[in-house]
Amino acid sequence: MTSHVTCPKTRECPLPSRTSSLLLTAKRGTCRGMSLSDKEATILAAAELRAQAPIEVLQKESGYREHIVRHALRRLRQREVIRPLPVINLHQIGFSVYNVFFSSAALGETARQALVRSFVSTPEVLWVGEFGGEYHYGVAFCAERPAHVIDFLHDICRKHKDLFLEKAVSLTISSTLYPRRYLSSRKFSVDPIYIRSTSDPVDVDDLDMRVLAALSTFSDLSHRQLAAKVRVPLSTLELRIKKLREKGVIVGDIYVVSPAKFERQSYKLLIYTKGIDPEMSKKMDAFCSQHPNIVYLFECFGVWGFEIGVEVPAQEDVSVIMQEVYEAFGSSVTNIKLLTTFRYPKVRWFPEV
Repeated sequence: MTSHVTCPKTRECPLPSRTSSLLLTAKRGTCRGMSLSDKEATILAAAELRAQAPIEVLQKESGYREHIVRHALRRLRQREVIRPLPVINLHQIGFSVYNVFFSSAALGETARQALVRSFVSTPEVLWVGEFGGEYHYGVAFCAERPAHVIDFLHDICRKHKDLFLEKAVSLTISSTLYPRRYLSSRKFSVDPIYIRSTSDPVDVDDLDMRVLAALSTFSDLSHRQLAAKVRVPLSTLELRIKKLREKGVIVGDIYVVSPAKFERQSYKLLIYTKGIDPEMSKKMDAFCSQHPNIVYLFECFGVWGFEIGVEVPAQEDVSVIMQEVYEAFGSSVTNIKLLTTFRYPKVRWFPEV
């Protein structure tokens, strides 16, 4: 059964039924978790988009003492609520990110796990998502040329025959990560992180690539431990990281947050837009940056124009946000498709080397 919310100008946005969606979510374990305390939520809000910020800054802005901030972040990592990760602008070094979404035939658990393992084990795959809605799986594939994406799709189809009913592909043009302003009413000096495509990539060598891969794979390690992994002196590693930041390749350091660990449900909105409006990306950013429940915005080239990440306490809240998008953009938004996020088995900002 499908429920609907009626949108302006007689458009309809199909929403998964509350009962079936929550049952599927519970099976995957995504709604199980414990609430964040006010203290934890405030400290997380201060730290999530600046994982390398000095503890003194987090202490001052959160209002909690240094040892309390350290303990809260340590506990959040132990509970797997957060994980540190550098944010890398792949456009800056000549790569493109292709998002591929699949709908599949009904799969048994063994077949589903095998399919997910194939996605996760592919070095060029940056993230893997399992969804409810029109598409059941999504992956982001990092490539220099479209032919590499075609090879990836053919390889997946050879391994898992007759599983895919439909696919959609979009090219990421830009990505924006917003602070989770729903976590705290306090004002923090935290800016969104912007990742933009460029027509003038910078040069990197093999050692730079190894450093970026190590940072993405072993983000919990100290620089000294990373240097041992890469097999270079500590001074060399730190100099390379410094230069990669100066070149705009490393654009920030964040905590990847698992909202299901604190009873928040995640959704992805696929926003279909009318025609080509050069100002639309600015308008969409202005809208998303002010909304406390929107955590990211991806601008895409493909069948839809934007992807918006939403985190809310209850399913009915997402229909309200969809209505707000329609009202804010009028006829410029022609359709919104909703994907319920079950889990992300893989998340990184740089391919495995």
